[in-house]
Amino acid sequence: MIEQGLGPGVSMDLEDREARSYDFGRMIRRIPGAVATPRSPEEVSSIVRGCARDEVPLTIRGGGHSQGGQSLSDGGLVLDTMRLDRIQPPEGELVRAQGGAQWGEVLDALRGTRLLPPVMADIAEVTVGGTLSAGGLGTTSHRYGMQIVHVEQLEVVTGTGERVLCSRTRNADLFDAVRGGQGQFGIITEAWVRLRRAGGRIRLYELRYRDFDRFSSDFRHVVDDDRFDHLRVQTRLHEQEIVLSAGVEYGEECDDGEVLAGLGHDRFAIVIDTAEVGHAVMFPKWGFSRNNFHPWRDWLLPWEALPELLVQPWLDPQWVPRAPFNWTGFYPIRAGAVDAPLFMYPKGERMFSYSILSVLGDYIWANHLVGRLREITATLVGLGGKSYLSGGVDYGRREWEEHYGEKLDLGRRWKNEFDPEHVFRGEGMPFGESPDGPGPGKRQSVP
Repeated sequence: MIEQGLGPGVSMDLEDREARSYDFGRMIRRIPGAVATPRSPEEVSSIVRGCARDEVPLTIRGGGHSQGGQSLSDGGLVLDTMRLDRIQPPEGELVRAQGGAQWGEVLDALRGTRLLPPVMADIAEVTVGGTLSAGGLGTTSHRYGMQIVHVEQLEVVTGTGERVLCSRTRNADLFDAVRGGQGQFGIITEAWVRLRRAGGRIRLYELRYRDFDRFSSDFRHVVDDDRFDHLRVQTRLHEQEIVLSAGVEYGEECDDGEVLAGLGHDRFAIVIDTAEVGHAVMFPKWGFSRNNFHPWRDWLLPWEALPELLVQPWLDPQWVPRAPFNWTGFYPIRAGAVDAPLFMYPKGERMFSYSILSVLGDYIWANHLVGRLREITATLVGLGGKSYLSGGVDYGRREWEEHYGEKLDLGRRWKNEFDPEHVFRGEGMPFGESPDGPGPGKRQSVP
C-alpha cells in the first residue's frame, strides 16, 4: 500500500490518478495507486528515496506522449514532471531547462535570441526529459542527428534518490545510461542543451510527387547537397502521392527558383513564411486530441531501405485511415554521431525514422491496427530496422534480446548500479525484474 509519507506532492486523489491512467496512445489503461507532482529536484529525491524504502514501483511521466503504456503504472506511483518546468535564459550557446519543460516552452524562452536547439521535437507538448529519454528527432535530423547528441550535461536523480551531475567526462556511465534509456536508470531533472544560430525567417515548401522514382532521385540529391535546413516526408497511400516538406532558413531574401532548381516535383506550394523558425515545423496542437486513440509506431531503418520504404508493401489501404487521420512518413537522420550506447539504431552514417501515426475515434479499429503494426514491426526488423521505443512495442524477452543484442547485459549492469532496488518500473521495459512485459493480467484495454 502506498503511504502519504513518500514525500511532498504525493496525491492519492482518484481524479489525479484517473488523469494519469492513460498515455497519449489511449490503447491501455492502468490506474496508479498515487501521483506525485514534485516542484523541485529535492522533492524528486525525497519521493524516490521513499519508494526505495517502501518498495513502491515508480513510473516517470513527462508529457505522457508515449503510446504503449510506458508512462503508466498499475497500482504504483506515477511521478509527473509537469511542475519541473523552469527554463533559464541562455548562457552563451547553452540553454538550461528542467526535465518537465515542454519543448514549445523552450522555444518561447529563446524568442528573440536567434538561437535554437539543433534538433527540435515536432510536437510542442513533449518534454525535455521525455525526448532525451527516448532519443529525440525532428526536421533537422538529416543534418544534426538525434537530440541526445546535443546534450552537454544532465542532472539526474538515480534510483537511490541521489542527485548526480553527469556528462561525457563526469559520471559518464550514468550520462550514457539515461540518454535513450527510457527512464529506467534515473529521472532527468535538468538538462544543459547546446544551441545553434538560426536563420531570421523560415520558408516552408510542400513539394508533391506522383512519380516515386523521381522523388527518390530528388530526395537523395537534396540530402547529399544539404540544400534544405528542414526535411520531412509524408507518403500518402490512398492518393499515391509523396509530399516532401522542405524548409529553408534565410536572412534578407529567399529565391524560390534557386532553392528549387533542378527538382522534378509535379507541383509545389509555399505553406508558411515566418520569423517563428522553431514553431513553424511543429504540428498544431489540435491535431492530437487525447480523446482519440493513437495506435502509433515508429521505427529506425537503414538508409539502403529507401526503395522498400517508398513502395511500402506492408500497408493496406483498407485498414490505414486516409489523411488527415493518418500520417505515414519518414525523417532522414544523420546517425554517425550518435554516442548513447542504449539507443539502438541501424549502423551507418544515415538512417530513416519511419512512422505510421493514426488518429482514430473507434477503439475496435484502433485495436485491429495495433495487431497489424506488430506484424509490420517483424517485417521492418527483418530489413535491418529497430523500433523507436516511444511507440507500443509489446516486446518480450526474445524481442528485447534481439533489439539490444550485446548491449542488453550492459543495460542490466547499469540498472543494478543506478537503480539497485529496481524502483523505476516502466511496464514492459527490459531492465527491470519482469523482462517478459506486463502480461495479460496487468493490461487493461479501453472498451
